[in-house]
Amino acid sequence: MVPQEKMVRILADVHTAEAIIETSVIYPDTSLMVFNREQEEILKKHGVSKEDFRTSYRYYLDNLREMDKLYEIIVDTLSVRESKAQAAGSSEQQ
Repeated sequence: MVPQEKMVRILADVHTAEAIIETSVIYPDTSLMVFNREQEEILKKHGVSKEDFRTSYRYYLDNLREMDKLYEIIVDTLSVRESKAQAAGSSEQQ
């Protein structure tokens, strides 16, 4: 199973990729194709196979308390990333 810390990083990356794709790709079929490619790259970057990711995700789906804990950390991680991006954007505008 993928360790929780790594799962947080993977899912945070996946949600970031989803948000970028949603705002930049017009057609649903294209979005799905781009998302699938991005997800493969994210898993490769973290050294996790699709099967290990799916098995771990299924574990969290079957253990909703654990999933809740996982997503609390993911939301915090995404908030920090957003704050850093906003700070970087405002410093570029100055």
